[in-house]
Amino acid sequence: MLAAAVEVRNLNKRYRSGTWANRDITLTVEPGELLAILGPNGAGKTTLVRQITTELLPTSGEVRVFGLDAVSHPNEAKARMGVIPQETNFYFGLTVRHHFRILGKLRGLPPSIASSRAAQLVSDLGLEEHKDKPAEHLSGGLRRRLLVGIAMLAEPPLLVLDEPSVGLDPESRRDLWELLRDYRRRGATVLLTTHSMEEAELLSDRVGIIHDGSLLALDTIANFRAAHGFDFKVSYLADGRTEVLYGASDTELLQQVQSLGIREYAVSRTTLEDVYLGLTDGKGRLKEGPTADA
Repeated sequence: MLAAAVEVRNLNKRYRSGTWANRDITLTVEPGELLAILGPNGAGKTTLVRQITTELLPTSGEVRVFGLDAVSHPNEAKARMGVIPQETNFYFGLTVRHHFRILGKLRGLPPSIASSRAAQLVSDLGLEEHKDKPAEHLSGGLRRRLLVGIAMLAEPPLLVLDEPSVGLDPESRRDLWELLRDYRRRGATVLLTTHSMEEAELLSDRVGIIHDGSLLALDTIANFRAAHGFDFKVSYLADGRTEVLYGASDTELLQQVQSLGIREYAVSRTTLEDVYLGLTDGKGRLKEGPTADA
C-alpha cells in the first residue's frame, strides 16, 4: 500500500503569545491528488503549509511526507517537495536564467537536464522575454511565475503552493492553472492554499475549509452538495433584492418558485461559493454537516 503523500495528525501550533494558529488539524493528501485548502486571510492556511514544508515546528501533532516523519527528518521530507511560499524569496542581483541554473545545482540536477527543464518552464510561464532580467526588476506577477518554475524544476513528486495565483492577472492565472493540471496529470501530488473559490473549484479533487486555525470540513464538492441537499439554485428578484433558494432537484425548486407566484427567475448548478456559504455563516464558521476526515 502506498504511503500518503501528506499525512497530518492532530496538528497544533500555538505561539508564545498564546495565540493558536492551528488547532487539532487532521488530513491526508493521497498520491496524485490535488487538494485545496480554502479559507479567508488569517485562517491559518500559511501556518499549516509552513509546518508541512518543515519551515515551522508544530507545538504538537504529526506530519508525514510519503511516510517520512517531517519533524524528525526535515531534510529528507523537503527533498520530496517543491514549495511556493506566499512571500517571494529570491537571490537579488541574479537573473531569471541564473536562478534556474543555481537552483538546479542545489537540487543535484545534471546541467543538461536542468537547462532543458528551465527552458521549457521559461516558455510555459511566459518568462522568455524576462529571462535575463534580475529578479528585483520583475513585477509581482512575474516573480510569482518564477517561484512556480523554481518549485517545478526538479519535478518533485509533491508540490506545495501557498496562494499561488496572488498577484497574477487573469490570463497568467489561467496559464498557471493549466500548468498545475498538466503537472498533476504526470502523476504528481499538489497541495495548495487559496481564498479563491474559483481556483479551488476548477483545480481540486477535494477541498478543505479552514477558519480560525481549525479544519472545519474536508470532502469533494459533489459530496458537500449531496450532504447538504443543494445541487441547484434559483435566483430571483424580490423587493429589488436578489434572493436565492437552494435544493437537491431543479424540478422541486421550480415548483417552489412557481408556487410563490414568481415569474422571472434563473436556475443553475450550485458553485463552491454557494456550498461554502451554505456550510458556514459567511465568516467561515461551520453551521452543520460533514466534518473533516479522520
